[in-house]
Amino acid sequence: MSFFLFQSELRTGQDVVNTRQRGRHIAQVLGFEGQDQVRIATAISEVARLAASQANGHIEFILEETQSPSLLVRVRAPASTPGLVSGVPPAAPRPGPALAPAQRLMDRVSLRVEDGGLVLELAHRLPRAAPSSYVLQSLRSELERQRRSNAVDELSRQNEELLRTLEELQARKAEVDRLNRELEETNRGVVALYAELEEKAEALRRASDMKTRFISNVSHELRTPISSVVNLSRLLLDRLDGPLNEEQEKQVTFIRKSGEALQELIDDLLDLAKIESGRSEVLPTRFSVGELFGSLRGMLRPLKVNEGVALVFDEPVGLPELHTDERKLSQILRNLVSNALKFTQRGEVRVSAMVDPRGVVEFAVSDTGVGIAPEDQERIFEEFVQVEGPHQQGVKGTGLGLPLSRRLAELLGGSLSVESQKGRGSTFRARVALDYTQRQKPLVDDEPVEPEAPGDASRPRTVLLVDDDEVVRYLLKRLLADTSLQFREATTGLEGVRLANQLHPSAIVLDLSLPGMDGFEVLETLRRESTTRDIPVIIHTSRSLTEQERGRLLPHVLGILSKSGLTRDAAFDLLQRALSGPERRS
Repeated sequence: MSFFLFQSELRTGQDVVNTRQRGRHIAQVLGFEGQDQVRIATAISEVARLAASQANGHIEFILEETQSPSLLVRVRAPASTPGLVSGVPPAAPRPGPALAPAQRLMDRVSLRVEDGGLVLELAHRLPRAAPSSYVLQSLRSELERQRRSNAVDELSRQNEELLRTLEELQARKAEVDRLNRELEETNRGVVALYAELEEKAEALRRASDMKTRFISNVSHELRTPISSVVNLSRLLLDRLDGPLNEEQEKQVTFIRKSGEALQELIDDLLDLAKIESGRSEVLPTRFSVGELFGSLRGMLRPLKVNEGVALVFDEPVGLPELHTDERKLSQILRNLVSNALKFTQRGEVRVSAMVDPRGVVEFAVSDTGVGIAPEDQERIFEEFVQVEGPHQQGVKGTGLGLPLSRRLAELLGGSLSVESQKGRGSTFRARVALDYTQRQKPLVDDEPVEPEAPGDASRPRTVLLVDDDEVVRYLLKRLLADTSLQFREATTGLEGVRLANQLHPSAIVLDLSLPGMDGFEVLETLRRESTTRDIPVIIHTSRSLTEQERGRLLPHVLGILSKSGLTRDAAFDLLQRALSGPERRS
């Protein structure tokens, strides 16, 4: 459905000026912002100037009232109009070089041949709903009055000029020509400015994408060696290879703490990179605020830095069940509470929750700590920013916790803000949607299948370790050391498949990031062959798996171990489940 607004002939330079003014006025009434009004008027002026150059052009303004309302400008011009068509006009003409500015400024530009002439259509989507019919009728009447008035005035002025002198007419024509040249120069400058701005914006987008890819790639490369350092230090602290003296224990503890700090930094960087690239997935589950507070209470109490600080969780009363990503919400609150504990010398850190009628849950983390100056209250949400001051002494951090928390809150349909006074404490308010709905199915349950009846464990079982990292293989052998087990190693996917067919091991521990054939391909090959189909497989990876990747793995593996948080108990428990099935030839 369309609503006709105005039409006019394009024969003179004055027609071009009037058309530009009317186009901008129409754009203003239809609700376009000032910058879009200039873009539309500039595009119309360029096209109208070309059509008027043949002294036989025509222009129409139409409102397309579709599902996405648009302002449509239709210009009719002779087929000989220079610059409109690329080459000789065929049945389906291509826009010529003179239309390049209009193509950059409008949402849609099309060209066709009709009745021996050219019909050019320019369209730009309305920023909001179309005005009422009363407003549109008033606009059409106003434009028609202006057209009649302009026509009468123009005729009177021409008669006066003819009565005066031919020289005065020529002088007026020269003035109009000068104005047209200035207008053309202005239009060309504006078009060039918009083109430059678009190039700058594209360059910034490319730089942001390159930064995100760089952070993601470097973080993944660092994750495995740092995980190895942390796990090897834990191995030493557990005295699996003999006792440590007091000084050695202190040194290894320092190594472990430094490695864990690096792990935390890498995890935060990867989370930020995922959110910026749009790859962070929201996996909503149903849970209560009481359950969330219960898990946080036990997790955060060991973080208390000062004995004079009380960590208080207000009992949630009457709050409905949440349907959102519990892990991401827990990550937000952990960051806020750990920050509050760091910067509170005495008093309390209080966590509370409330729901408003709009379906938003607000979590408040209040402390009686040092507070934040007004000029720093937005800076703390910038990446790697830490406010300098005496309160920073002895307090370490990466400057990523608060920026990541704000991005996560926005991802969950909410926001994160702060209220604070210097020396009187702070209150951080995290708001998230009570019910986050998304089309993707929730994560597949990773509960392993019930193991079969245990077989004879009196003779050694073979466990095949498929990983290209020598340190990781050594660490697994030390953690899983047992007299009933013997280990074989493979450094590539192809070698792993060959040894699996040759040895028929009791279990396989498989890395996903392998040279050549990756872990997914290895798993598919093992499941495809009858001789290896029933061998239990445990995934051991440093990758942060997506929902699709976990769904692809879980039906075919016994479990998934993370290299960054590997413990002897978790690894040994999974391996014992694998070995408790029917006895396999070793």
